[in-house]
Amino acid sequence: MKASRAMAWAGAFTLVFAGFLWAPRPVKADGMEFIQTIKLLADAKTMSVQLKDDAVKMEEFGRLDIKWEAHAATIAQMKDHAATMKAMVDELKIAEASAVPWEKAVIDRVGPYMTALAADNEATIFEFDNHASLFGTPAAKAYLAANAQSAAYLSALVQNFIENGTLRQTIEEYNEEEDSCGLLGVESPEFSLES
Repeated sequence: MKASRAMAWAGAFTLVFAGFLWAPRPVKADGMEFIQTIKLLADAKTMSVQLKDDAVKMEEFGRLDIKWEAHAATIAQMKDHAATMKAMVDELKIAEASAVPWEKAVIDRVGPYMTALAADNEATIFEFDNHASLFGTPAAKAYLAANAQSAAYLSALVQNFIENGTLRQTIEEYNEEEDSCGLLGVESPEFSLES
């Protein structure tokens, strides 16, 4: 009996939690849905991981006994990723005008880090495009390692700020005075909700 009651509570909690996570978001006053800005932030998070991966890949290239020019196709892709990140910062700044306060705060915080991440990768690529003979030297390896470490740090900051902002908003939306689930007043000796 106790096991079935516990399973019923667990099932009820799961359904309530799932409904909360997938509930539709309200529409903003100007007609733009929350989802658009959240999607931009999710894309920014994904792109920050991509740029970190690019920096790590450049560091790996430095350990190989292959010339910089041999990586031309991959490097061209990395340049595109950096340009995409810069464009994404611009899109977020445009979206900020119609964003809710928590989105504005996140955009203000991640924008500089996203810009720095793209600029660092571009500078690294530019350096070796112009001085390919330095590629493979101990100094170049140290430079690539420092860039990869910086990219990992900046990427983690971007991801954490976005996740933190999203979670904070979810908690604020859920913090209701009313008992929308109808759980207050339910008597259960094992799971008493009233004090």
